Amino acid sequence: MFEKLFGKKKLHDQTDISKRFNLIGRVGQGSMSKVWKATDLQSGRTVALKVLDKEKTAKFEERFRGLHKPSEGEVAMSLNHPNIVKTHEFGWTLEDEMFLVMEFVEGVGLSLLVDLQNEEMKRYRLRYMIQIGEALQHFHQQNWIHRDICPRNVMISDEKCAKMIDFGLVVPNTPDFRKPGNRTGTASYMAPELIKRQPTDQRLDIFSYAVTCFEMYTKRFPWDAAMTIDAVLQHINKPPVQISTLIPAIDKQVAAAIMKGLEANPDQRWQKVGDMVGEFRDAEQRLVRLAREAAAKAKGVAPAEPVKPAEKKTSPVLPASSAQPPASSAKTSASGPPKSNPSVSSARKGKRRPSDDDVDLNEMFGD
Repeated sequence: MFEKLFGKKKLHDQTDISKRFNLIGRVGQGSMSKVWKATDLQSGRTVALKVLDKEKTAKFEERFRGLHKPSEGEVAMSLNHPNIVKTHEFGWTLEDEMFLVMEFVEGVGLSLLVDLQNEEMKRYRLRYMIQIGEALQHFHQQNWIHRDICPRNVMISDEKCAKMIDFGLVVPNTPDFRKPGNRTGTASYMAPELIKRQPTDQRLDIFSYAVTCFEMYTKRFPWDAAMTIDAVLQHINKPPVQISTLIPAIDKQVAAAIMKGLEANPDQRWQKVGDMVGEFRDAEQRLVRLAREAAAKAKGVAPAEPVKPAEKKTSPVLPASSAQPPASSAKTSASGPPKSNPSVSSARKGKRRPSDDDVDLNEMFGD
């Protein structure tokens, strides 16, 4: 009776985050969240505190009414991989906004490195591509569809380790969530089947991953940036630019793997992200071996033992020198934008690009 008179009963506990955390400073803002670097006064550790926008989150969740879609916090807590930022816990603020307590990663956003195309990017990009792919493979093995793979959602730590950091658009890989209709994401990375209102599955993440890899080499998209409806439709009506046209010296195995990931027909694309990552891993091992042989030849000494195939699916952290291509392949690199990220200081996160914005094509197309 009193609940009827004075309001609904709380469905979950609420936390006064101003007392639980010492907010050091804002480090990012996404389309549906704000992120602070903070000290957790309970544990004493430095964390990234992500607070979801209540109204925007509710609007997004509304399209899945009756489907029992897991929350971003539940998704994040299900993940355990060295290339995925760790989420310690989630809860609700006094204003009933969901918050996530996440690992704080010192480093920069991948999108900043894509824009800079500096020596770090050219030297380590193949390593980063493998690590991102292995994170996505773990994601798919947990039966999720990410739906927003792009550089703004990847952090590069000071230890040269890629970390996937955002799970706001994630849905389960189940029939109800694979139906046409949900066309949210980042336009320049959207797979054709999503744009055309066809059923989707984890292969749309493979397309987005391939666009990300293309951009890491070339500093551009395989099409014009999808800022308008016409640009979005290029994913359907125009073939992608051949990466070898832009970067003639790119390793052929790497180029072929990326271009296969960009196939408009999902049946012609890589069917499993692990197969695509396997091509990158093989290419990396070959390039490392050639680099060592070239270095040994230049010094007039016998080459080192060849690199053995990796026994694990996770990519080892290679020495900095081993990530470089051989002298004859020094131009295999060229290059490819930042969304805010939960773990980078405001001084280092770089500018946010218009093409990084999450969009809802249902609104964009007026249907």
